[in-house]
Amino acid sequence: MSIKSKLVPAAAALALIVGVGVAGTRTANAATPQCGRACSNLYSHAFGPAWVLNVHRHIGRPGQPTALAQASRANQGEDFIIDRLGQVRDLFRAGLASGGLTALYGRLFAYEIEYSPHGSFSGLCLGVRTAPGAGTPVVLESCGVTAKTVWIFEPVKTHTGTFFRLISAATSRNFGHPLVLSVRARGLPLITAPLAVHAHQLWRARQGVLPSSPAH
Repeated sequence: MSIKSKLVPAAAALALIVGVGVAGTRTANAATPQCGRACSNLYSHAFGPAWVLNVHRHIGRPGQPTALAQASRANQGEDFIIDRLGQVRDLFRAGLASGGLTALYGRLFAYEIEYSPHGSFSGLCLGVRTAPGAGTPVVLESCGVTAKTVWIFEPVKTHTGTFFRLISAATSRNFGHPLVLSVRARGLPLITAPLAVHAHQLWRARQGVLPSSPAH
């Protein structure tokens, strides 16, 4: 049974990220022109929109590493579709998230981020292969199976606007400092790491079809 079939339908729409989470379950941005308005790109507060989420070597298979790459509309490895699943409390009711997460983040919304080269669903989502911990690689894994491919979007206001922490819904302890999507440096594999206050753990979306050369 898939995650979606277990969840109570979300009762309210949420305007989440500029260009990422809007009313409805699918976002409306793009990396490649072939993906058009179906796809979105995530970038880090630390490195800006010139560097976006990318699948290593564009290979869609379980365990494939992810990192930040220079934004380019010629790169299908940067095509992702973000699917809203419901609130964290819905995950808890379905037995997919811990009570500790729900107590702190129950009203926030949870999403899967599916690799969709040229707009084609791969069935592979951004996640972790094992229980998340400090330094756990963030890779592609089968969507809709466990909380390991589910991310809780927590808004954070910065001097340049609202960014988001992406909390792994598979976090099972130390809920005040949950495991979040983190980048160490451009080109290095993405990992999960305990929540800290720095730009390497804040994310936002780039709007529109990406340029053919890095943004400045």
